Amino acid sequence: MRDRYMGRPCADLDVVLGDESAHEVRALAVRLASALRAPHFTLSSEFGAERIVWQGGHLDLSPLRGRCIEEDLALRDFTVNAIALPLGGGSPCDPYGGIDDIARMRLVAVCDGTFRSDPVRLLRAVRFARTHGLAIDHSTAAMAGRDAHLLADAAGERLLAEVVATFQAGSASTAVALWDELGVLIHLFPEVAALRGVKCGIGDHDDVYRCTLKALDELDFMLEFPEARFSESVDELSERIRENVDGSVPRPAALRLAVLLHDIVGPSASGSTVGPSTSHPGRSKRPRFCEREGKGPAVAGAVCERLRCSAALTGLVGRVVAGYQWVGLLRDQEVVRTRDEVGFLWKASPWEPELIMASVARWAAGEEYEVTDCLESGYLTLAGRLMRRWSERRRNGVPPLPVRGDELSRLVGISPGPELGAMLKALRLEWEAGELKNQGEVMARAIIMCL
Repeated sequence: MRDRYMGRPCADLDVVLGDESAHEVRALAVRLASALRAPHFTLSSEFGAERIVWQGGHLDLSPLRGRCIEEDLALRDFTVNAIALPLGGGSPCDPYGGIDDIARMRLVAVCDGTFRSDPVRLLRAVRFARTHGLAIDHSTAAMAGRDAHLLADAAGERLLAEVVATFQAGSASTAVALWDELGVLIHLFPEVAALRGVKCGIGDHDDVYRCTLKALDELDFMLEFPEARFSESVDELSERIRENVDGSVPRPAALRLAVLLHDIVGPSASGSTVGPSTSHPGRSKRPRFCEREGKGPAVAGAVCERLRCSAALTGLVGRVVAGYQWVGLLRDQEVVRTRDEVGFLWKASPWEPELIMASVARWAAGEEYEVTDCLESGYLTLAGRLMRRWSERRRNGVPPLPVRGDELSRLVGISPGPELGAMLKALRLEWEAGELKNQGEVMARAIIMCL
C-alpha cells in the first residue's frame, strides 16, 4: 500500500488472512506456490508468516495478529506501513494517518514503543528514509536516539541483513551519516564512530570518519561507472560486481561494508605517521601503519563475528582492512616490476578487484595526498594496470608452470617439502611475470637457485 500511494512500482504483496491459523496459512502458501511454480519458505515461525518468491517480487501471507485489522496494524513499525486495503474492495484502513504522512513525505513511528519492540526498526527507519525519500519526523528521531542502545540486544544476523539492504540501495555515506545523526552509529559500529576527530594524516583537514564517508562516495562512483576508473577491465569488473559474495550478499553492499570498516584501527592506534617518501622526495607526507595488517583485520574480524558474517564476507572485509594501502606502497617503489604486480595479485587473492577499488576509493578520499597531476595519474595508472592484469587472469587463466614438482625434485635433488615448495613458488612468480619463457629456462633457473 505504501508504494501504491507513493506512485512507485511494487511487486511485493503483504496479505493478512483474518480467520486462518498459522497451519492453514502455510497450507495455502504451499498450494499457491505449487500453482505459481514458485519457491516458498517460512518467513517467521513466531508469527506464522510465509513467503512465496518470484523474480522481482514476493507475496507474504500471515494470519491476523489481534482481534481485528486495526490491532494488527498497531503492531507495524511506521505509519506508512500501517495501511490496509480489503481484498474484496472498499476504503483503505488507515488508523494512524499513513496516507497523510506519505503525502507529507515523512516517516513516523506507529507508537512510542516501535523501536523497543524491535530495535532493528532503527536501521529500517534509515533504509526507508533513504530508499523512499522520506524525512524522519522529529518525534521518531527522538525515539530513535532514546532507544538506540537496544541494538545491543538484536541478533547479529538481522542487523547484518538490514545493513546489507541499506548499502545495496546505494549512497552509503548518506545512510551512515543518518545513522550517526540518529545516535545509531555508535551502537551499531562503535569502531567507526570512534574515528571522529582522529586525523587522516599530517596536514589533513578531515578526520578519519569524514575520509571514510568520502571513500564511500568514491566507491559508489566506481560501482556505478566502473569504466571511469578501469576502462580496460570494465567487462570483467562489471561481471564480478554482479556476483554475490557468498550466495546471498550482493557484492556492492559487501564492498561498501568493507570500505566503511577499512580504517577502523585509525592512525593513532598503529603508530606515528612518517615523513615524505624517500623514493619520491616531492611527494606529500602520508600515513603509514606498520601494525595495521595485524590489528586491523583482528578488529574487523570481531565486528564481522558480531554481525554473524559469513566466512567469505569476513574474508573480504579483512583483506580490505589489511591491504588498502598496498597499492600506495607499491607505487612508492623506485621501480615497479611485473613480478611486483603479480605478487600484489597473489597477496590480494581472492579479493583482487575489491581491494584495488577500495584502495582507489581511500586514496581519492584522503586530502593528505596533495600531489601533482602526474603523481595522481601515477597512482590511478598503477591501479588500472593491476586491475587489467587481474581481468586478463580472469579471462584467460594463468598458464601452469611447464615443469612438475616431481620433475624439479629429481632435477635439483631436493625432496618434497618446504624447501621445494618455496622454490616452486618463486619459479611460478617469475613464470607468470614473463621472466621465464619456456621449460628450459624454468629448469635452468631452478638449478641456479640451488647453487
